[in-house]
Amino acid sequence: MVGLLAKVGTKPIEVTRIRWPGAPPGWVVVLIFLGVIAGAVAIYLIERGIASKRYRMGLAVLRILVLAIALIILFEPIKSTQRHEVRQGITILLLDNSQSMRFKDNYDTANEHSKKMLEGLASALNMEYDQIRESPRYKLVLKAMSKYRILRRLVRENRLRVYTFGSGKPRLIAEAEERKGKLKFLMTKEEKKEKEDIRAQLSDFLTATEPETRLLDAISTVLREMRGQKVAGIVLVSDGQNTSREVSVEEVTAAARRRNIPIYTIGIGAILRPKDIEIVALDAREVVLKGDQVAFSAKIKSQGYEGETVDLALDFAGQKIQKSIKLRGKGAVQTETLMFRPQKAGDFRVTMSVPVKPDEQFKDNNSLTKRIRVVEDKIKVLYIEGYPRWEYRYLKNALIRDPTLKVWCILQEATDKFRQETSSGLEPLLQLPQDKDELLRNYHVIIFGDVNPNHLKYGLTTEQMKWIKEFVEKGGGFVMIAGEYYAPHKFVNTPIEELLPVIPESFLGGMIVRRAGTADRTFHVRLTQAGRESLVMRLLEDPDENAELWEDRNKREEDSLPGMFWYCPLRKAKPIAVVWAVHPTERDSRGKRKPIIATCRYGKGTVIFVGVDETWRWRFGVGDLFFWRFWSQVIRYAAAQALLGKEKRFSLHTDRETYHVGKTVTLTGYILDERYEPSREPKQVATIQSPDGKKKEVILKLDAKNPGNYVATYKPKRLGVYLVWLGGTEVEPDEAPARAQFRVVIPSLEKRHPEINEKLLKNLANATGGQFLPLYEIEKVPRQIEAIQESIPTDVREEPLWDRWWILVLFTGLIAVEWVLRRIRRLL
Repeated sequence: MVGLLAKVGTKPIEVTRIRWPGAPPGWVVVLIFLGVIAGAVAIYLIERGIASKRYRMGLAVLRILVLAIALIILFEPIKSTQRHEVRQGITILLLDNSQSMRFKDNYDTANEHSKKMLEGLASALNMEYDQIRESPRYKLVLKAMSKYRILRRLVRENRLRVYTFGSGKPRLIAEAEERKGKLKFLMTKEEKKEKEDIRAQLSDFLTATEPETRLLDAISTVLREMRGQKVAGIVLVSDGQNTSREVSVEEVTAAARRRNIPIYTIGIGAILRPKDIEIVALDAREVVLKGDQVAFSAKIKSQGYEGETVDLALDFAGQKIQKSIKLRGKGAVQTETLMFRPQKAGDFRVTMSVPVKPDEQFKDNNSLTKRIRVVEDKIKVLYIEGYPRWEYRYLKNALIRDPTLKVWCILQEATDKFRQETSSGLEPLLQLPQDKDELLRNYHVIIFGDVNPNHLKYGLTTEQMKWIKEFVEKGGGFVMIAGEYYAPHKFVNTPIEELLPVIPESFLGGMIVRRAGTADRTFHVRLTQAGRESLVMRLLEDPDENAELWEDRNKREEDSLPGMFWYCPLRKAKPIAVVWAVHPTERDSRGKRKPIIATCRYGKGTVIFVGVDETWRWRFGVGDLFFWRFWSQVIRYAAAQALLGKEKRFSLHTDRETYHVGKTVTLTGYILDERYEPSREPKQVATIQSPDGKKKEVILKLDAKNPGNYVATYKPKRLGVYLVWLGGTEVEPDEAPARAQFRVVIPSLEKRHPEINEKLLKNLANATGGQFLPLYEIEKVPRQIEAIQESIPTDVREEPLWDRWWILVLFTGLIAVEWVLRRIRRLL
């Protein structure tokens, strides 16, 4: 940080006092002096001689003075002069910098409070009603503070410290006291580098980008920082949102009262909870097959339109379908699905939307767009299984029946006369692929059942397992279905284990678990949050009904899938894994529920692990309804990257689909050279297009430890959907070899209660002797704050008094006078 202004103090004050470091307590000193007086008088009264009584009393006085001087010298008196600098007290200005300050308030004139706020702002800021409704809260704050010169006026009576606050520790952005010159703001070196002109304005710091409003924490922190200093008052400008978890309003107000610090609160925002309809997410597979029935699911959150009917529309490259839906309202999120069967191959933009209503607060969140690639190719699947278990029998049949797939099966325990099964019209395989290029060229997805890696005829060499690993690195899909004998624990310390999203037990087989007695009762998996959101795990469109189908929390078999008798015990999930389903009771060494179904990315490809082998039981009474929907979604999810065809050389993705303003986006690219080997070029160029259409190039740098992997970070500053593609700004998104998109939103914590929390703001003011004012009366605040001063000790000068020469002269002189006077009256 750079310091702001030199200290400006008034004329120093000097305070002088005498210290007696050698003296005993005061009452002892009094007793000593009384004793000295009494002793001196008594001695002269009883002493014989020709002197009169008055003469004797005079000598007694001289004796008392001599003894008093001796005591003074003994007590070592010191003259102490302390210099004090008188300074102004401090006024604290706290500015809410959270994302709720980006809200635009409708100010419904049918409500008296909103009407008064709207009229007050219009009059105070000289703005039209529509201008106010279109202005974010923080912009209105900046305009009000600028018009009424709030910073200048606050600094006239007291020193000023200006903070912004949000999710973390309040940030000191300016401090000043009255003097000639402009108010300066404190900037970090990084912020200076970003600005061509290093002079900063309040608008450079008040940007409403913090994901939380820890209002009470901010006041508490500032009070602690100002401990020992005179604070005239705290001015808080906010909408009253509060996500503080550390302190209560009672604790904050009590701390302020103890130090006589009033809190003046300035409120901004409408008192009514605003109406809004938002499409929170659009879920669909990024790569789909031509002619496939594709589900497009929209998560819709609504507030204030309970029970109203709206049209949900799907626009697939100009082809439109829609359906009427009833809104739940009250902030609830509902999932609605539209089905569409694309008939043309290519890249398409798909938009789901609901109409914007005139009284909505947020008019830019009623639609979402996603890019979809439709391919004509059939998914080529190699399914290797150890023995003809029930899972293999039903899954093999379903795979072969699907006209969108080309399937080759290898059953290891089949006899030599058995014809290995395939899709119609395909030649059966006589052996596993014996050439790496054959593997890379002929398949999109490889499925391992309970495969014996040491099988005499269809076993896997280490070299073949390395080919499979490379197959996945370059975009292929790999699925493992756990079994009782071999998978996955027989693949520990092999290239296959490196692919998996889970860490297997190295010695424990599934049969041991069966024999331990778990086969007499069933269990239902629990979906994780990622599992609830995953399209692979979605067997019913309604999220709650889908979760109940998987989990059977209501213990009603008719509403759920048949349970499982067996699962594959695992050590734990790897850090890179996304776990979709876990065991309801079994936990690992860290106390986390053991994973059942999990996925991860490996290079460009996708790996899925399924830790049960009884999904065939889901066919009971319903046929392939749930069984094949699940496995069809697994196959299509695993094949997505491989289906990109010539673009298998390039991939680009972000670490998340949704971010909050100010959070960092991590871009990851995986790139192969012309020989399909991981690229070793030091950097790659990508372009990011923000919601306003502006483009910016970013550099993805090579991860030296992982050739082919490139990483860059980016911090978005606007709400909306961002497009990212490989190539410079001259490349159009549709022409780029790889693309991605992400969305920047306001955090749900900030949107939970977007209306002004006037109650909290008034409580803070009333409990501390301050005052609550709406923003349009902010100009009154500087007059409310009392000017105070504080005295700061600077330096101390000390001068000994007991060793002065004249004290010694006086002491010896008095002794001499007494001696002479005694001699005159012949006193011994």
